[in-house]
Parts: sequence; C-alpha cells; structure tokens
Amino acid sequence: MKTKLDYGTFIQYDKKFLTAENGADVQNILSVGFLGETLYVAQKDGLFTYEDGKFTPVQARADKLFSRNEKLYAADANKLLQVLGNESLLLGTFDSPVQDVSIGVDGSFWVITQTALYLQNGKKFEQIVGIPEDTVCLCAKDNAGKYNETVFLGTLNEGLLSMKGKRRHWAELMTENTGVQSNHITCLATDALGHLWVGSKEGLNIYDGRSCWFNGNSLFAVPDGAFNAMCFTADGKKYFATDTGLILLSEGHISYFSYGAWLLHPTVTALAVSEKGTIAAVTPRGISLITATEMTLAEKAAHFDAMNEKYFMRNEGYQVCRALRKYGDLDSGWLPNSDNDGLFTGLYCASQCFRYAVTGDLKAKANAKRTVYAMMKLTQVTGKKGFTARATRYKGEPEFGTGNREEWHYCENDPDCEWLGETSSDEMTGHYFAYGIYFDLVADEEDKKCIAQTVREITDHILDNNFHLCDVDGIPTTWANWEPDLLNNDDRWYNERGTNSLEILSFLQTAHHVTGDEKYAKVFEMLISRHHYAMNCMQYKVEDAHVAHIDDQLDFVNIYPLLTYTENEAYKEIFKMGLTHHWAYERVERSPFFNVVYGALTSRNCDIENAAKSLAEMNMDTVRWPVFNSYRKDIVWDTEQEATGVPAQLKEPVEYGSRLAVHYDGNPFICDSGAEEFVHINSKIVNRTSTLPGTSGANGMCAMQPYVYLLPYWMARYHGLLE
Repeated sequence: MKTKLDYGTFIQYDKKFLTAENGADVQNILSVGFLGETLYVAQKDGLFTYEDGKFTPVQARADKLFSRNEKLYAADANKLLQVLGNESLLLGTFDSPVQDVSIGVDGSFWVITQTALYLQNGKKFEQIVGIPEDTVCLCAKDNAGKYNETVFLGTLNEGLLSMKGKRRHWAELMTENTGVQSNHITCLATDALGHLWVGSKEGLNIYDGRSCWFNGNSLFAVPDGAFNAMCFTADGKKYFATDTGLILLSEGHISYFSYGAWLLHPTVTALAVSEKGTIAAVTPRGISLITATEMTLAEKAAHFDAMNEKYFMRNEGYQVCRALRKYGDLDSGWLPNSDNDGLFTGLYCASQCFRYAVTGDLKAKANAKRTVYAMMKLTQVTGKKGFTARATRYKGEPEFGTGNREEWHYCENDPDCEWLGETSSDEMTGHYFAYGIYFDLVADEEDKKCIAQTVREITDHILDNNFHLCDVDGIPTTWANWEPDLLNNDDRWYNERGTNSLEILSFLQTAHHVTGDEKYAKVFEMLISRHHYAMNCMQYKVEDAHVAHIDDQLDFVNIYPLLTYTENEAYKEIFKMGLTHHWAYERVERSPFFNVVYGALTSRNCDIENAAKSLAEMNMDTVRWPVFNSYRKDIVWDTEQEATGVPAQLKEPVEYGSRLAVHYDGNPFICDSGAEEFVHINSKIVNRTSTLPGTSGANGMCAMQPYVYLLPYWMARYHGLLE
C-alpha cells in the first residue's frame, strides 16, 4: 500500500552576496553584527547598516562589533559603545583598544582590551587583572563569587588562559599539559550547560572547565578544521566560521554552507546571527547574507514555477539552461539553444501536465500547451516527415548561420530559422514522454489529433528506417539506434542494449496508446518474441561504479510510459525487474525523480521521505556553483572508479544544497569542482576533476532548468505520494 507523505514545513535557506557593487569595502570589512534584523558592518572607513540592497553610513564608528544578548556593542579604538540604531551610547573609555566583550550567564559584563580584563561595576568598569598582549578573545561564564570567577582568554601563542586565585593571575592551559589542540586560540564560547568551546587553527575542543576535554576532530557531531569565530544562539544552535566554510550544528547534525552556493570564498573570517536566524558571514570577497524561512514543498514549487517562466522559457517555449554574463546573476543571463531542447522541454511539459491534473491551474495548462506545441514544431521544421530536430535558432541569435558542427540546416519555408540535426535517442525520450502525459491529462480533441499525427509520423519514420532515426542526408544518426541486429549482436552496443531496448518498447506503447493503431502493438510483440527485448529489459542498467549517468535519466523517463501503457501484467512484472534493479542501484543518490517514478509504478516503499528531503534541500536558485566538499569529515571516498581511469569520487553524495548542480543525467558523486584555486586550504583533497558529462561548467555562470524540482514534485502529488 502506498503511503502519502505530509512533509510539513522546513527551514529553507537562501542567500545574497554583498560585494563592492552594494557599496561594501570588501577588503576592509572588520566585523559584522545584528541589532534586531538590521545588519551592521564595521569597515575601516566607518560603520554602516545594510538594508534594501545598499549600505548606509551610521554616525558611530567601530573597529569591532559584538552581538550580545540581543544588544549590539561596538569598539571604537579605546571606547566601548552600545549601538542604538543610528546613534550610540558611550559605556566606557579604556587605556588601550577594546578587543572583546562577554556577558556571563549571570549577567556580569566583562571586557578585555589589549592590556587588561575589566568587569562592569555599576556604570563603571573596574580593572581586574592584566592580560598578555597576544590575547584575542574572551569568554566569562559567570561572576559566581569573589576570586572564583570562571573567566577564560584565548591567546595566539600562550594557549588558553583561565583566571584563578585571590591574587588574580592566569593559569596556562597549553598543549603540553592539557587536552587543548593548539596554543593558537582564535575564538571562545560557552554553551547552556557551561561547557567551554575552544576554537583554534588546529580544530575545536570542548572543555568542562576542570579536566575533561573533547577533541572535536574525533567527535562526529562537531566540525573540524581551522576556526575563526563562533556564535551560539539562544535556541541552542551553534555557528562556526572556519577556513573551509560556514558550519551549523543543530539537533546534533552538522550542516555545511560551503564555497560556491553559499560563500564567495571558503574562508569565513567573521560571523553574526540575528534573532530570526539570518546569518552574516564575512569572506575575503564579500559578505554572504543567509536567510532562514519556514516553507512548504508547495510554496517552493510555486517559487520554481515562477522562476521557470521568468528565466528559462525560450522562443516558442523551449526549456534550456540559462547562460549568465555575471557570476550567479540570473538577471544577467540569456537563453542559448542546446543539443537537447526537445528532451528538457518534454520533462518540463510533463511537470506542468501533472500540476494541471492536481490543481486545475489554467496557467499550468497554458505552460503545458505552449511547450508541447513547441516540441511538435521540432518535427515539422526539418522538412523530412517524422524526423525531429534537436533544436531551432533564429536570425539575430548567437551563431545563427555559422553551420556549427555542420549539422545546422535552414528551414525550407523560413530562411530566418535553422534547425539542428543528428538527433539522438535522448530527444525521442523527451518527446514520447511528454506527448503521452499531455494526451492523457491536458489535451482537448484538437490537441489529441495533433499529438497522434506527430507520434505516428515519428514512429513510422523509425520503423521505415529499420529502427533508426535517419537524418536528411540519408545517414542514420549516431545514437538513435534501436535495430535488433545491432543491439543484440554487436558488442559495440553492449552498454546501450538494455536502455535502447527499453526506449523502443516505451515508444511503441506510447504510439499505440495515442493513435490506437494496432500495428505498433504488433511490432512491440515482435521485438519481445523474436528479439528478446523484454529480456534485455530485465536488468537494463549496466552497473558502472556510478560513473556514467547519462542513461539513468533516460531509463526512468522511459520506464514510466512503458509500465503505464502496458496492460499485460506478466509483461509488467518483467519490466519491473529492470526498474527495481535500477532503482536499488541508484537509491544511494536520494534522487527525488528516481524515487517518485519507482513509487508511482510500484506499490513498494520508494523512500518518499528521502525524495521530499532532497526537494527541501535544493537551493532556491539553480545556478551551477563551484563545489568544495573534500574538507568535510562526513564524506567517504570510493575508489572503485579508478579501475576505469576515473578519479575517486564520493561513496554517497552529499546533501543537495552542497552538491554539484546537475540534471538527473549528471554525476552527483563529484566531490569538488571549480575550486582548484583553494587546493592549499585543505590537505584532504583527493579529487579536483570534472571528469564526466554533466559535471563541467561549475563556475557560477550557468543555471539549470527548474524541472529538476518541478517534475518529481508534481508527479509525486499526482500519484498520491506527497500531500
């Protein structure tokens, strides 16, 4: 029995990059802090607030900012101020510059300067004891009783210091005689239980204040690396700024905000968190302002539906990746044609068909109709009956008329349009998939006639050309081969045998369904009885150490209409053997599309919770950011691929928000890509190569079509897998 999952709400993170374009002096950002939800930024030339996309100067000045107990304090050389909006209140003036501020759990207010420790007494600050010159951070847990304060300092050379004794002095807690990892301490914080968290360039320690130490590098629930700052919030969340990214520890789970999707540079030098969970992370290239919003999967789908119409709908309605002129900026982009306009348009079209069937939304119906007719045009423009183009482009578009790859042809009746040939089986997969679903869920009688005619022409072309697509030059295209003799008897087609057998059986079932012509059913039966195509589909996925992913998307797309339109239960059981094997092999990916297809076509557990979790994890943009993950302590390397000459990759992909953004035919096991300049930051790096199709271009200058979210989401809704 299928279970319908109500995933409820989740925290959706999103970000803005604040750079020189916003007015930030990127090279001279000293510190950040929040007063309520207003971000304050201390730069060398003054104190600023950030609101509505710009920085505004504040009357006060600051070298450092300290967000403490929902208040904001600022150090201006020897002065300590409380920031009150555009004004400030002077709290004290000291003999040397203020370095850090700490408020104990009992409300005691402590300050360190470059030379001394102070405790607030009434409205004045009383000097308690001198401190080493290399002191950089302070954590005062309380002022429990005279001479019994639990006050700690972090120094750059003398380790961790703890104040003790009637005659105030500092006990040195150094690597030579304690569990602290380094004598170079960078940041300190205390948790609600009174444990001291000690950040250093060698990692993180947790200390009970007496003799118990935890080494964070060996504690699974604590990140490792070089620490620069920490921020603990009232709800128990812990944020860490490290040389390899921003890290959140919540509910015992580590979440990574890494270079690319979240940060302009791996090294986070300063950090602040607002009352509502907005994060400001300072890097050498600018500030990442990361927001946290409670959201549902349906709200996220609405976001992607709107984004798709704004950024990814090309010409007649084709869906293509968006090329960007400016790093990560979708508004700067444009829409080139691709080799696979028909495939990706078909996948988007299907998402809108499911959306319309679920919601009755006329906008979804219009989107589906626009795209399905754009797809049918690809078969009309070639001038060869039943032969479908990969893409079209028009006069005025880049490279029009250049004859790129010698496969572009002018349309016979429109010299301002040209079409791309050498069409592959990938294209046909997208066409048949969308035609069947649109026919069933959206089409009126006129639509059905058009689809039936188009499907008939394409299928007849394939059959008339001995199970090939045959280009206008009379030569079969490279990959559109479903010929029994080649698939079954030519070892050069071994890897495609199962996939291409699956494709043609799926095409024939769709053709029979939309045209009602029994001849397609007869060819279907012939391929099974005489050429064992059903046996070819029993285990169509060739296990490949998770290296080649091009056919994975095609297989899950093709199995859907094949099982949907096959009525013979015995046949369906055979095809489900191949589906189950393939899904089990790919299950580790937590692919929402693969999981939903398996759940839609079987009555078995399809990991729908993992599918929903993956959808929730996807970033709110679809930019193909660089990725940098090899520093993480939770990854496991897989070396099985090295036998085929491919560099090691991940045993299990990381969460979607940190993965390389790829279609479902790309490699989610890639660990790092586009981060070559940061090799020096992390000694753990094993693989830096974008080796396979679907993994290149991790440079923030391209965005993928949102069908990667929309298709599995709306399919799951239609099939009752998601509320």
